[in-house]
Amino acid sequence: MSTEELQPYRRFPNATVAQPLLELLYAHGIEAETRLDQPAFDVSFAFNETSRYCLVLLHPADFARAQALEQQAAEAQAANPPADYYLLAFTNPELSDILLRPDEWSPLDVALARRLLAERGAPVSPARLQELRDQRLAELARPAPRQTGGVVAGYALALLGGFFGLLIGWHLYGHHRRLPTGEQVPAFQPADRAHGLRILVLSSIVLVALLVWYGYRVLG
Repeated sequence: MSTEELQPYRRFPNATVAQPLLELLYAHGIEAETRLDQPAFDVSFAFNETSRYCLVLLHPADFARAQALEQQAAEAQAANPPADYYLLAFTNPELSDILLRPDEWSPLDVALARRLLAERGAPVSPARLQELRDQRLAELARPAPRQTGGVVAGYALALLGGFFGLLIGWHLYGHHRRLPTGEQVPAFQPADRAHGLRILVLSSIVLVALLVWYGYRVLG
């Protein structure tokens, strides 16, 4: 058994939808847990309950095996889909788009899209499929565009009081996104992460200074 910490593998809107995956993993001896979660930083500060979701967590060493099991199960289901399954009405370009962004679709949808394209005379070879996956991973790993507005707001809020500047600085500097492989990559460009660190430091200094000033006023 792996000693690595369990990490988020797949996200579902609720635990019921996650159950088939859990049953598949348990049947093959893969340790898994679930956790209700929501974004760590809600820029709207609304903390809406609808933003909560169910995470299935695995050991990173089990990610590849879990993906292979999901793919095998999906290919078996794709051989006999329900007659009214919505993908059957998709055009070839729409099916190809699923293969371009497999992380946005279920494993069944990806397997069925590939099968339908083959049946319609537009097969996608394993080599081409791997090329598309590598291309998608590179796209997902690419940092977000420059966060000029967020950086300016972070410095301004840091000078005005510190607390909200801390949140923005932490978000710019520490926020990562997880790839389908389990790897984590920084969400923002190096320049914005550097600004995030400076905003963190500046916010901390201002916040400490305000606390000292407040304590002096109260005690003095």
